[in-house]
Amino acid sequence: MNQLTKKDRYLNCRQLCLLFLLSIFLPACYGQDKAVSQSTSTEDASKIINRPPDAQNPGIDPYYQFVPELQAYYLPSVITRDIVEDRQGNIWFATFGGVFRYDGETFTNVSEEVGLPYVRVFSILEDRSGKLWFGSVIQGLSRYDPDSDSYTKFTVEDGLADNFVSSMMEDNSGNIWFCTGAGVSQFDGETFTNYTSKDGLVDNAVHVLTVDEAGRIWFGTSAGVSFFDGHTFTEFLNEQGLAFQNVRAILKDKAGNIWIGGNDGVSIYDGKSIRAFTKKDGLAQTFVGFMVEDKNGAIWLSHAELGGGGVSRYDGGSFSAFTEPDGLCSNNVYSMLATKSGAIWFGSLSSGACRYDGMFFSPYSKDGLFNRFKY
Repeated sequence: MNQLTKKDRYLNCRQLCLLFLLSIFLPACYGQDKAVSQSTSTEDASKIINRPPDAQNPGIDPYYQFVPELQAYYLPSVITRDIVEDRQGNIWFATFGGVFRYDGETFTNVSEEVGLPYVRVFSILEDRSGKLWFGSVIQGLSRYDPDSDSYTKFTVEDGLADNFVSSMMEDNSGNIWFCTGAGVSQFDGETFTNYTSKDGLVDNAVHVLTVDEAGRIWFGTSAGVSFFDGHTFTEFLNEQGLAFQNVRAILKDKAGNIWIGGNDGVSIYDGKSIRAFTKKDGLAQTFVGFMVEDKNGAIWLSHAELGGGGVSRYDGGSFSAFTEPDGLCSNNVYSMLATKSGAIWFGSLSSGACRYDGMFFSPYSKDGLFNRFKY
């Protein structure tokens, strides 16, 4: 009995020594692997996954989806959140893998060039002077001057309302407005002026904006729509006298009508009355997340609901639906651009981008027709 006890004690001692050695070496090895992983990744994806628009609107928001495995730094495998055409005809893509420029032949990753390496970029604007502005998810703004090939960063420390910039626009006076998660910022070239719900804005989670024929700035938020006449914010209600829900798209068309898209479908305001459209009126899906007007006056609407809804086109009389079987690169379209030449670009969740020329969709993806990338 005593011999057995001694043996057990001896084995326990050996086991304890082994456990002690493992406790030293295994964390060290794990730490090395972890360091390598961190050096090639962006910020913690858990901070972005299904981020709700605000505390009053909890739950999954389809326009904040993030897929952690889609972190490779090339256009096809990242969420494309905005597409802009500059005055030279280059196409710029804001993606969760950085900034890409397409010159008609080649995609080039220019993230470091514009001051946003390894950053999830949400929005792009070219101002009247030719400078390009890039809004990021958590690192504020970067303004790129192509003439001097230099950039300037702006964050909350410089007066920006919030470091998440979802959309931007230049008004008729040359001021630049930024939609953020904490209100809106107006930049006059020197300083920022911020507006929040305390100033009359309907909600601080501001997603989109446009300017109407009278020069008023319209803002789409999680809790409704406000317009600003330079002095006062006024809440704009739907045809039933209720607040619009989770407004993700606002567009002024060539005729001066204001289009409002979100959880309620899309509504058109002609200055006198409001007309609403939902799925029962021909929309491919009720949720509308992005809108553009093409050179022929047709309005394109994206429906990036969970599961994907493709896009709809409104020609003034009826809606037409486009999905993957029609050639669309993905049913999850997160951005669109109507170019000067008449083509329509679509940016997707995970399938790169595609271009529609009026007859055919051309895929621009890693495994698609066009596969030319620079780094």
